[in-house]
Amino acid sequence: MQKIQIQNINWIDIVDPGKKDIEDLRKNFNFHPLVLNELLVPTLRPKVEHYDYYLYMVLHFPIYHPKEKTSKSVEVDFLITSNTLITVRHGKIQPLQEFWQKCEKGINQPYIQNSTASLLYCLISELNNFCLRQIDHITQKIDKIEKQIFEEKMVKKEEEIVEEISVIRRDILNFRRALKPQNIILESLKLRGVDFFGKSTEPYFSDIIGDHMRVWEMLENHKETIESLQEANDSLLSNRINRIIKILTIFTVIVFPILALSNIFSMSAPLYLPFSQGSLLVMGGMLIGSLIILLIFKQKKWL
Repeated sequence: MQKIQIQNINWIDIVDPGKKDIEDLRKNFNFHPLVLNELLVPTLRPKVEHYDYYLYMVLHFPIYHPKEKTSKSVEVDFLITSNTLITVRHGKIQPLQEFWQKCEKGINQPYIQNSTASLLYCLISELNNFCLRQIDHITQKIDKIEKQIFEEKMVKKEEEIVEEISVIRRDILNFRRALKPQNIILESLKLRGVDFFGKSTEPYFSDIIGDHMRVWEMLENHKETIESLQEANDSLLSNRINRIIKILTIFTVIVFPILALSNIFSMSAPLYLPFSQGSLLVMGGMLIGSLIILLIFKQKKWL
């Protein structure tokens, strides 16, 4: 548990809460026992609840893991009173730690007014901005995939391109899974926040919803883009396969007269000599048959 004071506002941050942390919160703030018990374990669903003198909110934010090449949802619990903001989290969250360090240095004090609503707004805005920065790596991967699909100079193995597309789609899916349930929660936060803090704080909560929607719209755009690229890549792969099948079919048809004539005359006794008159006639018939098929294919524009 660590604590910092910004003007007249207290911010308490708890990482991996234990029984001692929960007991300190119970003694100093008299939070509801059910709320305190929920802080000990991660909560699957985001929510916001209004109690007598505080708000309890659970939000999830996606954090990218480079080793696993995907984003995973991390939880932040908020307990908000009139003069204290308490954040509870399991594990390290980079944007929250960065914001804490800025507050220690006094960088954010001009933007934080004498209200926990303003501190909450600045903190969630920092988390949303971090989400935007993380979306940048998806943008770069999509641009790279587009070049690999359409530029011949950057041709890669088809299996690698398909795998990369699948990885990006999984990352976007996990990103969406973390953010989508919070659309309704943030709307509820606006209603409950205005009732709790007063009408003057409504712009804070409106901006939080606006930042969230901006992240969501970018994510939706990337989802549509990667799906379109996958369809384009599938079409190109299908065309390549069709060309290969076409070439193999043409080769089979051209060779067919040769095989047919060789089978017909294979039992003829005079033809066993390699350069006899009969063998030359058979070979000539094979070549003429193949040339006739080639001319037919040219006339039909199949070649």
